[in-house]
Amino acid sequence: MNAPTGEEKLLAALCHASAFFFPILIPLIVYLLKRDSLFVRNHAREALVFHLFMIIAIFLCKLLFIVLIGFLLIVIAAMFYFITTIIAVIRSLSGEEYRYPITGRWIQSL
Repeated sequence: MNAPTGEEKLLAALCHASAFFFPILIPLIVYLLKRDSLFVRNHAREALVFHLFMIIAIFLCKLLFIVLIGFLLIVIAAMFYFITTIIAVIRSLSGEEYRYPITGRWIQSL
């Protein structure tokens, strides 16, 4: 496999960084349009599934506000989301593959 180009690294990082703006839309568009780069497609797929997972997790935490444990869980989930996203951006800009801790194994089966 060839080393990823600067454009590919930037697109991969954009997919991960989209957690802060349009977390579903950007990875989906990049995944559908950038078919010629395995590096970018892998990162876009990884980011898309992880963003979906975290949106669902944060929604469930909000539901748990009723029993007050949701306040603690949403802080933990948000910190996890932020930290793993930053790590993914750094790794993709370095040209490395990155698997999110929770969803990485699920994506290999897709």
